[in-house]
Amino acid sequence: MGQGNKAQQFKILYTENYSRLYYSALYFLHDSEVAKDMVNDVFTEIWEHFDPLRIQYTFAYLYTNVHNRCIDYSRHVAVENQFVSLYREMNREMTLSEAKEKDERLDVIYEVLKSLPQKTQFVVEQCYFNDKKYTEVADILGITTDGVRKHIMKALSAIREHFSVNYKKGQYPKDEENR
Repeated sequence: MGQGNKAQQFKILYTENYSRLYYSALYFLHDSEVAKDMVNDVFTEIWEHFDPLRIQYTFAYLYTNVHNRCIDYSRHVAVENQFVSLYREMNREMTLSEAKEKDERLDVIYEVLKSLPQKTQFVVEQCYFNDKKYTEVADILGITTDGVRKHIMKALSAIREHFSVNYKKGQYPKDEENR
């Protein structure tokens, strides 16, 4: 039997069954492109092993192959969705954890700032929380911009010192059981 006859027989099989198989897959998957892919994959596999003399190529046989592919695809998508959900949840938890850690560090910084002289606290508050320039703060306090800079350096030094000392004691970053 020639290749032409094989192609002719396959074309008949394809044209007689494609529509019904496509709509069956579409009903199952609700995605026209994926449904086309499932049906085309079945026909591609059949073409690779096609023997027109075999009787196995009934609609039921084709339908079963398409249906099984659709089930496999749906299971695969479900597993992917589980991983996406897990990733999102882990990412959300990390973000919450990082935000909590940041808030804890800010609380410590505020405590360190409270221990500083009033003028230094005022300078830091104006420069960092109210976004004022050194010259503006210097004008308010009647000091030079170099004086403002010294107050900032004093505050930053105190914060660094606090974190450095407590880091050496093992308090930063906090261990997992304290979270």
